[in-house]
Amino acid sequence: MSHAALPQAVDILVIGAGTGGAAAAGVLAEFGDRSVLLVEAGPDYGAADSGKWPKDMLDARWIPLSHDYDLKTARTSGVGELDLPRAKIVGGCSSHNGCTASVGARADYDDWASRGNPSWTPDAVQPILDWVHDRFRVRRYRMDELTPPQHAFVEAGVAAGLPFADDLDDIAAGEGIGPMPVNIVDGVRWNSGFAFLDPVRSRENLTIAADTTAERLEIADGRVIAAELTTGGTTTRVTVGTVVLAAGAYHSPALLLRSGVGPADELRALGVDVAVDAPGVGKHLLDHECVQLDFAGQPGLVDRLAALRWNPDEQTVGRARSSVCDDGPYDIHVFMVAGANTGHPGLPPISLYGGAMRARSEGSVTLPADLDVARPVVDHRYGSDPEGHDRTVLREALNLLERMVVQPVLADVLGARVTTSDPLDDIVNYCHPAGTCKMGPATDSMAVVGDDGRVHGVEGLYVADASIMPSITRGNINLPTAMIGAHVAARLLGKDPAALFARAELVQH
Repeated sequence: MSHAALPQAVDILVIGAGTGGAAAAGVLAEFGDRSVLLVEAGPDYGAADSGKWPKDMLDARWIPLSHDYDLKTARTSGVGELDLPRAKIVGGCSSHNGCTASVGARADYDDWASRGNPSWTPDAVQPILDWVHDRFRVRRYRMDELTPPQHAFVEAGVAAGLPFADDLDDIAAGEGIGPMPVNIVDGVRWNSGFAFLDPVRSRENLTIAADTTAERLEIADGRVIAAELTTGGTTTRVTVGTVVLAAGAYHSPALLLRSGVGPADELRALGVDVAVDAPGVGKHLLDHECVQLDFAGQPGLVDRLAALRWNPDEQTVGRARSSVCDDGPYDIHVFMVAGANTGHPGLPPISLYGGAMRARSEGSVTLPADLDVARPVVDHRYGSDPEGHDRTVLREALNLLERMVVQPVLADVLGARVTTSDPLDDIVNYCHPAGTCKMGPATDSMAVVGDDGRVHGVEGLYVADASIMPSITRGNINLPTAMIGAHVAARLLGKDPAALFARAELVQH
């Protein structure tokens, strides 16, 4: 694949073309006039209609692994490692995910604001979430579009006491179970590149440089002044006015650490010169933890599903409150993977999951001894919060699943149970990492960025992805991450985000 020539200087450098970075770059190019260079470590296959995209990355029935970073973390069982899927491609994880479109709940953003981030209230972020929702072309599955196992899952949830609901893309959604809203257009996974970059690809102020790795940021006198970028085996020093870092919850803190922004003692131990002592970089790693039940499925189930015209592995989501739920409407997800199980080769055809959606256990991201920013050391420490909150929620999620699996409509589909041990002995992940560059006021010693996304202590350096979440939203984080990218970009341009995107939505319609 050809490589775009890197400029010697640029007004705004955006690092990472995943969900947050694509949204940020798209907003900066569409609503601003400064030059924008967007760099992505993986390939760029062009616009949605380019004809160059690999089939597995487009087909929303599959969870592809072809562009994965192959990151791991220790399993809570103490045996082996757990995969941490992250996509190295324009669109990032929105190019290989299950397409569940959630916006979180009002309580999530009330919580962010209460932690010293006043511009992130529910009323402030709602117009941006609406704009993001439209750009992703989100629609809701109908019950008659569900595969037989997914239909049975919903019926079993209702029989177990959950109300029917299909409003996960509504900030006011409560408990319930039903078809999920999805960013799927005519069977195509509508990724963030299509949503935010395609509308601005022709603009002269935007350059997209794929297969380009950000090695290090150069910081002098409290300001970011340049970046070392490697493409095609050649490293170029690019002078920058502003940097927006959006490489995700694993790679954004890794690049900050490599650039000398992080816990001073850790940096010195790695031989990295300290630019800013920022104790919170790489800490506060959050995720939605899950318990997992595996089933063999009815004989011939996979073949019958494969014969259907539309047969994605995931189509439904249930939401419930645990006994330790906060003021929000729910803190448990239950969902089913049924079919080819393309995202988890080697697993049985049916897996049921129960997720702790306000998990409190905190892990960390650090650099390896060779300082490779592409291969950070990730330690999630699932289920480790001292109060035992997460394990309580997961146990209650497991109890809900157990009530569902005995419902005849679902039991007939599941077949023999494969899981024999306590799922809490081997907690798995929902693949929604966040929090490693936490947003908060400078008075919070562990906060990495302020309310506007700017890194404390460094002028011109911003973070605009899920890593800045001070607490994790209680749903799949793709749409909230795009909202973060758009929000930070709008603030950088000196615009009021709520007003900007309310107007943009009107114009779009």
